[in-house]
Amino acid sequence: MAWTYDATDLVTSTSSGRLNIVRLLVGDTDTTDQVLQDEEIEFALSVTGNDTYFAGAWSCNVIAAKYSRFVDSKIESTVSSNYSDLVKHYNLLATKLLELGKKSNGRSLGIYAGGISDAVMDTVAQDTDRPTPSFRVEQFSNPSANS
Repeated sequence: MAWTYDATDLVTSTSSGRLNIVRLLVGDTDTTDQVLQDEEIEFALSVTGNDTYFAGAWSCNVIAAKYSRFVDSKIESTVSSNYSDLVKHYNLLATKLLELGKKSNGRSLGIYAGGISDAVMDTVAQDTDRPTPSFRVEQFSNPSANS
């Protein structure tokens, strides 16, 4: 297992650069406090199609899962460790990275609102292979009441 970080190599065009970007996004850049191994980040990149934001979010979820195994503890009134705060932090960071990934990559839920222009609406209406919409403008209008 390896742990590497190079702040001068933050590019999306190389595997080492993507690994460094994910480390930077999740805050795992301190060599004295290593959280994820290179192989774990490389796996995150592979399951997210080398998307650094989504791999960062995936990694944050892994880190949150790691810390959720531990309980908060307090020794007298001087020393305490709040792992639940770390879990909340990484869960929030994962959500933020997902949002950034969606914004930067133009990804959406695949919802099409239509009505962009009359020409687009006409083209869509003429497509015989398109399913009939469950609602449409003036679907409840009564022609005899309007006469």
